[in-house]
Amino acid sequence: MADHPAPRLSTPVGLTANLMIGVLVHVLAAFVYGLLSLLRLEGCDRADGLAAGWALAVLLDLLLGGVLLAGALRRTDGNRWVVLAGWALSLVPFAVLARMAMTYIASLPSGCGW
Repeated sequence: MADHPAPRLSTPVGLTANLMIGVLVHVLAAFVYGLLSLLRLEGCDRADGLAAGWALAVLLDLLLGGVLLAGALRRTDGNRWVVLAGWALSLVPFAVLARMAMTYIASLPSGCGW
């Protein structure tokens, strides 16, 4: 009986494809943060609610990004540096936006008096 390997799902190859997948994961996390920031999670202390939404969005980004990156690295045809470079480049705009969000959250006054 002949061995027939299971067909592999096609995986995006190249720097641009992996960059776009990484960017889409970060955009999804930013969308979740935007939605959570509208919910006012912590009563009247706005900084706490934004920080909680930020923590949940970062957790989603890390978990989903880690799973997709591991899958991309498993399915690569020896071009691991392309996969890693694409994902690393997707972190540059995310890091800038993350810094801006953290600065904004830190600048909000504490308590209900805002």
